[in-house]
Amino acid sequence: MATITHGVPGAGSLDLGARLRHAAERFLAWRAQRREQARIITELNKFEDRDLRDLGLSRYDFMAIASGNFKR
Repeated sequence: MATITHGVPGAGSLDLGARLRHAAERFLAWRAQRREQARIITELNKFEDRDLRDLGLSRYDFMAIASGNFKR
């Protein structure tokens, strides 16, 4: 026995609501990640070039460090 859901009003609205919540959660997570990356870059920009050289870093490395992709 088959159940038809396409003709039932509101059957797809739960799915749409769940999809919208999921999209909103993904957006908020992305935005939080971007804020954290901006905070990391702001902190790294406080270093002087001499300190960065002592650490073996350059300003070109900041994006990789903030995104977690930095490799020595």
